[in-house]
Amino acid sequence: MANFINDFITFLALILITIYYIKTKGVLDNMIPYRDITLEDKPIFDDYFSLREFENSEFTFTNLYVWRHHYSLNFAVVDDYLCMIGRYRNRYPILFPPIGDMEDENFAKVFLKIIGDFERRGCPVIVKSITEPIKESIDRFLPDLLHYKPDPNNYDYVYLSNDLIHLKGKKFHKKRNHINKFLKKYDYIYEEIGDHNIEECIKAELEWFNARGRKKGLEEEKAAIIEALNNFSALKLQGGALRIDGIIQAFAIGELLNSNMAVIHFEKGNIAYDGIYAMINQQFTKNAFSHVEYINREEDMGIPGLRKAKRSYNPVKMITKYTGLLKTERMKYR
Repeated sequence: MANFINDFITFLALILITIYYIKTKGVLDNMIPYRDITLEDKPIFDDYFSLREFENSEFTFTNLYVWRHHYSLNFAVVDDYLCMIGRYRNRYPILFPPIGDMEDENFAKVFLKIIGDFERRGCPVIVKSITEPIKESIDRFLPDLLHYKPDPNNYDYVYLSNDLIHLKGKKFHKKRNHINKFLKKYDYIYEEIGDHNIEECIKAELEWFNARGRKKGLEEEKAAIIEALNNFSALKLQGGALRIDGIIQAFAIGELLNSNMAVIHFEKGNIAYDGIYAMINQQFTKNAFSHVEYINREEDMGIPGLRKAKRSYNPVKMITKYTGLLKTERMKYR
């Protein structure tokens, strides 16, 4: 009798699975085939990001690649638009606006297509990294689609490169003092990051990390930095380091974001050396990016100390970003 019951339950389960497959097959077949981001995909992303002068730090292949695991990032090319989805800080699924010709009506068609795909997956529609120009494109073609919520923790800080290099005027008095103190106390060498010193930079990052204890956010950042350094040439990054008494004590990593703006992805320094952050900031900008007008030093993530530090360099503008929610849903999220 027991065997009969077990066989009947198994038979019933198979019927239910078959019914579910028949009902969902059409939905699954029509889903957008998103896939993992690999290093070989860099030319695809670069081509799409070059279509306009994006100023938000997310839209670089480097940022998407080195953080891909922590944000579960995937992508697909849909009707000649780059489409990306992920999971924001492992809390809720997100999608990004499609990247392509945002002045063409096909932008709206693809946007609605990826939103429909998201809904078929059973995901609430939460759109991240909407800048003012992207918002204008969305509202031009789809004026009643989204409710916008400002996302100040993710606003990017943008500075004049000349300000960061020359530090002129009263507003940079403290920064000049930090650098003068550094120059008086230490003999240093500034050098570019390359194959000859990448392992030393990784060692410097590990020492910085170990001195601060194991915190999830710092562990994620450590993994991203090591990923960037291990793929430094393939990602076409630029970097600078400060060597004191033969040992690398600070380094910075960045790249061009557009034709007139660079972005600084990472910056680390040993605070046992007074003024080391002011020094690596100035030297890296001077040696790597003096030819561009603006420097994007990314967001403060709502961290009070980081916000204070970024504001102390007197940004000339902020890159405003919004989170978009469907007006028909207005769901709550954290």
